[in-house]
Amino acid sequence: MKKEILKIKGMHCVSCAANIENALKKEGGIKSVNINFATEKAYLEFDLIEISIARIQKIIEKSGYKASEETIEEVHDHHKDENVAEIKKLKRRFIAAFFFSLPIIYMVMGEMTGLPMPIIFEKYGTVIQFVLTTAVIVSCFNIWTSGFKNLWRLAPNMDSLIFIGTAIAYFYSLTISILIFLGTKIEAHLYYESAALILVFISLGRYLGTITKGKTSEAIKKLIGLRPKEAITIKNDEETKIPISEVKVGDIILVRPGEKIPVDGIVVDGYSGVDEKAITGEGIPIEKKKGDEVIGATINKTGVLKFKATRVGKDMVLAQIIKIVEEAMGSKAPIQLLADKVSFYFVPTVIGTAILSFIIWLLIGQPLTFALMIFIAVLISLVLAPWD
Repeated sequence: MKKEILKIKGMHCVSCAANIENALKKEGGIKSVNINFATEKAYLEFDLIEISIARIQKIIEKSGYKASEETIEEVHDHHKDENVAEIKKLKRRFIAAFFFSLPIIYMVMGEMTGLPMPIIFEKYGTVIQFVLTTAVIVSCFNIWTSGFKNLWRLAPNMDSLIFIGTAIAYFYSLTISILIFLGTKIEAHLYYESAALILVFISLGRYLGTITKGKTSEAIKKLIGLRPKEAITIKNDEETKIPISEVKVGDIILVRPGEKIPVDGIVVDGYSGVDEKAITGEGIPIEKKKGDEVIGATINKTGVLKFKATRVGKDMVLAQIIKIVEEAMGSKAPIQLLADKVSFYFVPTVIGTAILSFIIWLLIGQPLTFALMIFIAVLISLVLAPWD
């Protein structure tokens, strides 16, 4: 059995994680799978004879998400830059959506509270609401595309609920607006503000959620940040500085006083004290001489050391510690496993409940507009519940 951790991009809620888990569990050869939404990682145990990593990645990508392997050399800076870029992108989307929604909020609240209403709002209120709501939808269009794609794959998630609710509210309001514009006398309420404000709140939730998720892996980032980025190798009595990712087992590495030891190895020449507290917790520097083992990410204190690299990349002691920490973060309590199971059935249940509510209100004689309002209310109230 092989254990592997994959990085997954594109998850927006726990239902996304549940969808991926269930898709993988159907495949033979996978002994266990645990998708952690907070860390955006898949913790897998599988039989390499029956299934390959490439096959697992294809299954995840077929479900609508991106899966990739990350080496210890690239994960720190790459993950940090990626997370910062994602936060900035979501912040821009929220600010744009909020800016376009402000006049809509004023128009709706003005009607309810008697605020002074500008003439342009009174005269062209419907057109303004349509234009601004369209702008909000464009700002948050990724939510619609995600919701539609998952609905099309018959694996609906929270985005699917948002898409259904806001799309129905928007296109219903658009239809009423066109009928009014054509001179049809009709008494019906417009729901532009519902579509716009729901998307604004969801965008805010995504923005804050991404910030929170970035903080969950701080411990791992600090561990990875212990390693130097470069190493000095000696070949034919010449010193060459190379990226740590290019160090190979058997290379002779030189470490001067005050420098970090880049990889695990065995001392072949020199004598020094090495500060290992970052790895072992030992506060006093440990004497190292020929034949002694050194650990990557520890600090050479006093003398010059030459050592032969014995473990690099994922085989290093530090990498194994990081792996154990990640597996611990990815493990779930029994109550969390139950919550994940419930979330898998949550979205279809909500959609079914909304449709049932719509039909019942129509059957007991309520008008279409009222039944539609109930349908949207059921969808949206349950969509917003996980964000409270």
